[in-house]
Amino acid sequence: MRIFILSFVVFLFASSFASGKSLQEGLALYRVGHYSKAETVFREIITKDPRDYTAQYMLAVTLVNMQNYNEAKQLYRNVMNNSHNDRLISLSSTGLRNLGESTGTNKYPKEVNKAILNVNMAGGSIIVNDVLLNDTYKTKFVLDTGASYTTISRNIAARLNISTQNAKTMKIMTGSGYINAPLVRIPSIEVNGLYVKNVEAIVMDLPVHTSGTDMGLAGLLGLSFLEKFKVTVDRANYKVILEKN
Repeated sequence: MRIFILSFVVFLFASSFASGKSLQEGLALYRVGHYSKAETVFREIITKDPRDYTAQYMLAVTLVNMQNYNEAKQLYRNVMNNSHNDRLISLSSTGLRNLGESTGTNKYPKEVNKAILNVNMAGGSIIVNDVLLNDTYKTKFVLDTGASYTTISRNIAARLNISTQNAKTMKIMTGSGYINAPLVRIPSIEVNGLYVKNVEAIVMDLPVHTSGTDMGLAGLLGLSFLEKFKVTVDRANYKVILEKN
């Protein structure tokens, strides 16, 4: 599943990366699972231009699917150290994390097992601030221990370049009836150093999104993230404590 998610992320950005005919050819081969042929194309591009970091990134992802993890890690690190493309750097960082490697860019370099969250109270809701998605996008969520899944709005999904095309759908009951909402995976969610990879999430707009009063809320932080932790809610002192199970 880790490899699938990694390759899924690649295609969300492929159209913006693919500028040369050879690169497009490699991407086309990769899409249909011809990894060995795609590898050859990407290596030829790199031979001609050793500073083509898009080709290096694509070669790394191809090698992951071919289970050549060591060379893939080297390529990811090379992209991170030398590319000036923030998107490529972020994706390479995620690729290393998915292979169990530290990227050296995490502002929480030591493993964190427990954290007190930065929260606000809004009526009866608890707002969790400073939630980092995919190592790149910081936002806030409503804490919902009764929600089976984390949810993100369609706008946030677009910002993260998460496609809902061909996604599995879930039947969700809303205030206006049942809807079929796409089920996707967020490559990473981090809160105060507590980090969870490949979090299942429903893409759907909440009433605050459709009414234009979302105040920057991404969605609901549900059990697909929270199940990894013991959750202690101290409403009297405006605290939420998460501790790894």
